[in-house]
Amino acid sequence: MKIMLRLFTIPGLLLLLTACSGPLVMTPMLEEAEAEFETVSQDSTVLVYAPVALVEAEEELERSRLLWEARADRTLIDHHAYLAKQKAAIAKETANLNQAQVEIERAEPDRQRVLIDLRRDQALRAEQRAEQALEEARRERQEAERARERAEELAARVNELEAQQTERGLVLTLGDVLFDFDRAELKPGGQRAVAELAQFLNEYPERNVMIEGFTDSIGSEEYNQNLSLRRANSVQRALINRGISSNRIETVGYGVRYPVATNQTESGRQQNRRVEVIISDQSGSIPVREN
Repeated sequence: MKIMLRLFTIPGLLLLLTACSGPLVMTPMLEEAEAEFETVSQDSTVLVYAPVALVEAEEELERSRLLWEARADRTLIDHHAYLAKQKAAIAKETANLNQAQVEIERAEPDRQRVLIDLRRDQALRAEQRAEQALEEARRERQEAERARERAEELAARVNELEAQQTERGLVLTLGDVLFDFDRAELKPGGQRAVAELAQFLNEYPERNVMIEGFTDSIGSEEYNQNLSLRRANSVQRALINRGISSNRIETVGYGVRYPVATNQTESGRQQNRRVEVIISDQSGSIPVREN
């Protein structure tokens, strides 16, 4: 009687335990792992570029499922589900990296061609810059040579004019022997001197002139002032008649001022009776006479 009761009791207990346990319910972590794997496994990029990683994720997911079906400890089920979820994410990232690497490798020949073209262009530009630098150096040498030749020509022409270099520039002095006594008209010798000056100014159009007239101390100051200006204007007209623009010529009469010798002797007075022509520098400017 006791044995039969024991046999009846064990199956009854098993049935009772089964009835009490109820249907299997998947854990939230396992559900997330299932969903993550489902999404990743349908990604063609993962299938092509990370199949091994996908298999590893599937294996972890299968372990979690088997443990769940065996009603194992939930912590163990969630542990493998978590690993499956992480490995699915790793498979996705691995696929992206592998795909990018393949695309880089495919693009490498094009990149090399671009680099070669770039280096070729850089070499061509460097060669062009070198040629330009050489051409600029040649131009500078030519300009320096022309400047030297012009300087030599200028020195020669100055010598021909018998002009003197002063702090105000080149000064050509026309003595009173080029004018009749007490007259402002140029004598033939004066005309020749002016003709040479006009030729010089035609050769150097960047230069201007200041014509200054002076007298000795004989006579009234007003008369000498007027005579000095008339003689300066006479030289100006002669230059204009030879094609020199009036814009390049200024005149002034100083009368008895700025003597270069004593007025107590005839020789000194003769030196003071003069017309000075100041030739400008290359900028066309002439310093103002200081008192």
